[in-house]
Amino acid sequence: MQSVPVWARVHLTHAALQAVADEARVDILHIKGPTDAAFRAAVHDSTDADVLVRPEQLETFVRALRARGWSLYSDFDEGSPFGHAANYQHPSWTWVDVHRRIPGFRESPETVFDRLWRERGVLAIAHRPCTVLSPRGQVLVQTMHVARSHGYDQSETWQQCPEQLKPQVRALAEELEGQAAFAAGIGELELHRDDPDYALWDYWSREGGDRLEEWRARFRSAEGFRARMRVLARATRVNRTHLRIRLGHEPTGREVVAEQFARVGKAAGSAGRALASRLRGHDDGAST
Repeated sequence: MQSVPVWARVHLTHAALQAVADEARVDILHIKGPTDAAFRAAVHDSTDADVLVRPEQLETFVRALRARGWSLYSDFDEGSPFGHAANYQHPSWTWVDVHRRIPGFRESPETVFDRLWRERGVLAIAHRPCTVLSPRGQVLVQTMHVARSHGYDQSETWQQCPEQLKPQVRALAEELEGQAAFAAGIGELELHRDDPDYALWDYWSREGGDRLEEWRARFRSAEGFRARMRVLARATRVNRTHLRIRLGHEPTGREVVAEQFARVGKAAGSAGRALASRLRGHDDGAST
């Protein structure tokens, strides 16, 4: 039996997700993959599907997914450092990332979704009308996604974006308070050194850096005492999903404890190197 190409399965998965959303009366926006093909010079072969769900309808959508055979693979807190998406799997379809927000916007997830939804479009994917981002929304979201690539990717959608549309993309980034993340995606981050998210997007958009630098940047970017305490709590918690992938099996209690000690050791090593670097810089400055 001939297998179905991955690109076709991705398209069919988008259509299946839209069918679930329509039946459950949930608003979703399909992002990336086949939705931004108009802004790419060549075909981009996605291997999964991404949807952004109206935040207040997230639980309804997840229940509907489970009722139709989808199962959780990694939850929001384990799926990414930003805690923005959960990963689901299905025996017939490709993987899907269910987004509750887009990393980089400082406006609330509810405000962001409302704004993107107001100017949504409809695109036929696998012959199913799917709700998608507007052209400027597609460019903005994809560019902000590239900003998390540690310099290994370039925003093709921004490069292919018509010149007359670019001011509109910038205006949407500013409206939703995503200037720093957007600027990181197009190489203009140094213009935003005073932005509270500068350190975070400086870390994610360039090569190199270690986990201590990442967590310091995330701590500085967090708004309020509670948010910063959550960052500290996540910094010390083992990501069981990543550990399971690395080990190739469900981690035992002993393996989780060993990983916890390893994390503490790595953090101490990074802190020691950072302190040594600062001391060397101080000594160099004093000797001149």
